[in-house]
Amino acid sequence: MAVKVDRMGMQRHASLCRTSLHPALIIGHGTGGREATYRRVHAMSRAVRVESSSSSSVYLDWALEKGVSFQKVTQDVIGGMRGMVAVEDVGKGEIFVELPRSAALVVDPLEKCPCSEFVDAGYYKACSWYVKMSILLLWERQKGASSRIYGYIAQLPSSIDTPVRWSEEEVDQLQSVRLKQAVLEQKEEWSAAYKEFQKNRVDNVTEVTYDDFVWAMENVRSRSFSGPYAGSPIRERLTMAGMLAVVGGGYAFMSHIPLESVLNAGIAVACFNLVYDVVLSSRLKWFAMCPVIDSLNHSGNVTSSIEYEYFKDTFVVSTESSYEKGQQIFISYGKKTNEQLMQYYGFILKDNPHDVYTVVATVNGVEVPLSITQNGQLAEETMTMLEGNDEVRKGVSGSFSDAVNAALIDAIRQELDRKQTSLADDERLCNSPGMVKSARQQIALDFRMSQKTMLTKALTLAEKRQKKR
Repeated sequence: MAVKVDRMGMQRHASLCRTSLHPALIIGHGTGGREATYRRVHAMSRAVRVESSSSSSVYLDWALEKGVSFQKVTQDVIGGMRGMVAVEDVGKGEIFVELPRSAALVVDPLEKCPCSEFVDAGYYKACSWYVKMSILLLWERQKGASSRIYGYIAQLPSSIDTPVRWSEEEVDQLQSVRLKQAVLEQKEEWSAAYKEFQKNRVDNVTEVTYDDFVWAMENVRSRSFSGPYAGSPIRERLTMAGMLAVVGGGYAFMSHIPLESVLNAGIAVACFNLVYDVVLSSRLKWFAMCPVIDSLNHSGNVTSSIEYEYFKDTFVVSTESSYEKGQQIFISYGKKTNEQLMQYYGFILKDNPHDVYTVVATVNGVEVPLSITQNGQLAEETMTMLEGNDEVRKGVSGSFSDAVNAALIDAIRQELDRKQTSLADDERLCNSPGMVKSARQQIALDFRMSQKTMLTKALTLAEKRQKKR
């Protein structure tokens, strides 16, 4: 049975053999990028730099010992960033990484607290998935070399430079009220979560500082995958089936009941368990941190598939692109805006095809959100919303589209006026050597320029439409 998994998500398909996984990222609207002046490459990894590839060799040796298969790829350092490179040609749709579930860190929605000697079981059960995963990660880390995922933990970044670590003044440089509010809420949530974690510690021998907790949370939020729950591993099902066969055979012998009847009952139980898993997959989600797989960097222009193969009890990866030997291989973390990427990964993409910037416009006296895409057009969802909003449409004299266009122009101008600097100011700063003093200043500059570029593009198109009418 295969279940599709998103970097946050796994989605069960009709075929009972594979589930798709997806990246586990949440929140926000985002912005686009400016190719001429942005230093960020098109596809990026998290904001974590590494000095050499020596640690990669140790990590990959550990992965091989754990049964991870990746013959055609290897981890390497590209431009100071970790990534996965093809050591042989990789074909379109070809599986190039296969990871046993036993080598992953998994939050199972039906599993009892696996670390009751570390935290209170009732507290663990009530936690959100990402706090649970963070607790498991901290629990495994405090075991040291005895942890089953020691090699994975050893190579995780010591920090990811996202805005949750920034000062208020540094966050202000992003010039995004929406993102600033999201980061503020994130900081408050994480602080409260840490206090609850400390109150519910069972093992207080090993100290866990707030920095330790943030380390776990940021790795979990930037590296986890999720999807529809795939049920218990097939090995557990087979063990149960074997027990049923033994017990059923003995019961038939002792009770003089026809073995056929007992076997029919056993088959019914097995079928029920499989159907139960299918039903659960549409209602519950599970989450996983997947060594080696999460070393693949993100591109907004690729289509990839990360799936859980039920009968093999493994996670597998493929993409709809082919790669030649020596090329870096990318996957998609999903349709993430630059705001989402900035908040949880610490980077942005130039020309991000999934970028959206939402302004609030007043149409016929009614405030409505208008979402602008990376190409400067209104998003299809926005147009559908406007077409179905009778309150907005009624009483509009003349063309409704003209009224929306005029409202869009006013809203964009007001949004640009609220920014502390203009796009021209930012471009001068970007092109002035030595003026940008830190990596945080640079990514903040890149981010706000991407937002203003998208707004300016949309304003230019809207003004052209207005002149034609």
